[in-house]
Amino acid sequence: MPEPKDNYKPRNWKAYNESLCRRGSLVLWLEDRVYRHWRDVSRLNKLVGERQYPDLVIEFCLTIKQVYGLALRQCSGFIESVFALIGLSELAVPHYSTLSRRSSALNVQVSHRQVGQKLHIAVDSTGLKVFGEGEWKVRKHGISKRRTWRKLHLAVDVDSQEILSCELTENSVDDAVMSETLLREVVEKVEAFYGDGAYDKKKERREEVETGAKAVIPPTKNAVKSKDDVPELMERNQAIDRFGQIGRKEWKREVGYHKSGRRAEASQKRRCIATK
Repeated sequence: MPEPKDNYKPRNWKAYNESLCRRGSLVLWLEDRVYRHWRDVSRLNKLVGERQYPDLVIEFCLTIKQVYGLALRQCSGFIESVFALIGLSELAVPHYSTLSRRSSALNVQVSHRQVGQKLHIAVDSTGLKVFGEGEWKVRKHGISKRRTWRKLHLAVDVDSQEILSCELTENSVDDAVMSETLLREVVEKVEAFYGDGAYDKKKERREEVETGAKAVIPPTKNAVKSKDDVPELMERNQAIDRFGQIGRKEWKREVGYHKSGRRAEASQKRRCIATK
């Protein structure tokens, strides 16, 4: 029988309701060094050809723009209104044209990964609808031949959530087939590879063994042990044995399948990662 799924039903309704209300609260934290640079610059008169605002100020404004999905004009007005509410109206907010001009040459570091560090890679795919009927029409009348999809394959560093490689293919392309292409584009040493049951293929596991990466792939629920005595299937047979001993869920905890966000798969990959 299939294992029952976990059902999380909140019982502390008061705390749960307060947490939902706090989702609408706005907290803006301005780092001390950003405020110091901003305050000093705002008191100076701008000279011809001189950059008035340092990169920290421009990065702060563009971060607000990205997080709240604002246009450049809206971003300038939003920051001015927030500063007026918190008593920082003396700070001069960059003009939207300044933000647009400086954003093209702004050097932003989005990853804290060190060079030469061994990576933990999570690979998955998601579907992208190119054209076709909407979801209501499909549910009401079924799928027609005009509905076209593409599949986006992504390899993500689970520690920094940085997208290391991506490929766009037809919907019929198997996930496990594209994993070799994705890992080939990663220049750093891969220590561990995380994937779901779609990557439980003999060829896929052989590629991981050849690269020296540890394949953390749960076998499918109807998997049986292989009689072939090959290195790439030894871990799979051991995982199937552990399934029978402690269960599938406990095996995932044992190998760290969900530990510290190791499975930063489609739920994180499909989102636009904003610099915070």
